[in-house]
Amino acid sequence: MAEFKLKIPDMSCEHCEKRIREAVSKAGGRVKSLDLKSKEVVVDIEAEADKLLYVIGEAGHNAGLI
Repeated sequence: MAEFKLKIPDMSCEHCEKRIREAVSKAGGRVKSLDLKSKEVVVDIEAEADKLLYVIGEAGHNAGLI
């Protein structure tokens, strides 16, 4: 399992957090930490980074690797 740290600039509320957690879970991953203030998320996932960024995009958020 790989760990990725992401910056999600448009993540601003609990609804955003829920959508991101659901998207990561559906892709087979797990959110290790999520900080709305810094807009950073740490994810453990078997998938490649591209797939992780894609599923978060499908959830309505732009993300970038840190």
